[in-house]
Amino acid sequence: MLKKVLLIITLILSLASVSYAVSPLTSDEIERVITTMEQLDPYMDQMDKEMNESGAQHNDIFDPEMMKKECALIYGYNANAKKIIEDNGFTAQTWPDTSSRVLKAFVSIAMEQQQADGTDNMNAAIAQIDSDPNMSPEQKDAIKQQMKAVMKAAESMMQAPKADIDAVRPYFDKLTAAVD
Repeated sequence: MLKKVLLIITLILSLASVSYAVSPLTSDEIERVITTMEQLDPYMDQMDKEMNESGAQHNDIFDPEMMKKECALIYGYNANAKKIIEDNGFTAQTWPDTSSRVLKAFVSIAMEQQQADGTDNMNAAIAQIDSDPNMSPEQKDAIKQQMKAVMKAAESMMQAPKADIDAVRPYFDKLTAAVD
């Protein structure tokens, strides 16, 4: 009886995970995100300025939904931004989902390319901690463990699915220009 129950639970979970699987990003979606971002650029600058002045910016870098929330904010920013997004074939639901997936893959590729620099910076920071005469060995170990945990958490949260990374990689230079 227990085996049958476990088998049924396993089947249900595997079917549920298949139904929630996200379809791969297409070239068309990626191109439309890039075009939309280029067209939204003046509004994004203004929105950033207003959010900085009001202190309303979403700064929780450890929130896995951060990019999606930021993209949703752009959609609701004003009528012109909404029109640009909709003119490029997105809706209130598809814009945050698609654009955040593209951006997350973009960030994953950038992190992959800058990993050596990050490792060098981390090693330099650890060396600086190790050489600090005002810290006990326990304090040094605690800080180093915290640094490593933060880096690992940031990497895991910004890691996009391989299929998204593969789809976005040919557009990396275009995306770099669009986000600069």
